[in-house]
Amino acid sequence: MEATSVAFAKFRAIVGTPKEPPARLITNADQVIQMESSDGLKIWCDGQKPAKVQEAPRPPEIVPAHLQDQCLWVVRQDDVVYALEQGTFGKGLESTVIKHTNLTGGAPAYSGGELLFLDENTLVVNGQSGRYGPRSQSEMDAVEQAFSESGYDVWSMGFDEEANFPLPFIGVTPKWVA
Repeated sequence: MEATSVAFAKFRAIVGTPKEPPARLITNADQVIQMESSDGLKIWCDGQKPAKVQEAPRPPEIVPAHLQDQCLWVVRQDDVVYALEQGTFGKGLESTVIKHTNLTGGAPAYSGGELLFLDENTLVVNGQSGRYGPRSQSEMDAVEQAFSESGYDVWSMGFDEEANFPLPFIGVTPKWVA
């Protein structure tokens, strides 16, 4: 986990202070129940990124059917965690899916969003989190770079600077993170 530790420590230094989840978005007590590894919470580990690709591959087309495998991710104080949004744990909650605050127990976090694995070494990431999402293009750039430096080939959905919000999986062509 050395590459992951270094990459996300650099990201935390850029962000500076973790974000508190907005209380107005927490609509029931289930949304702050801390997930555990036995519930499907996973700790981000170093990937086995292949040799540097000289040219960006063809962008993946993300369709609604892919979203059933969507994971939520959060950069916490000492680690990065992720879990399947529509997994078994979430089905037992009032919301019927997990929220980013289930990954933190309602505690502050540096950033959060969604990810899809295309294969074991390639992922698509976005910053779609009302609780912990990136607040700027530069913050989105920094977190997507951290995922890349942790040993993965990364596609990013990017950030809409006009709307000041991270872009979703559907309706946007992802960009290759070099």
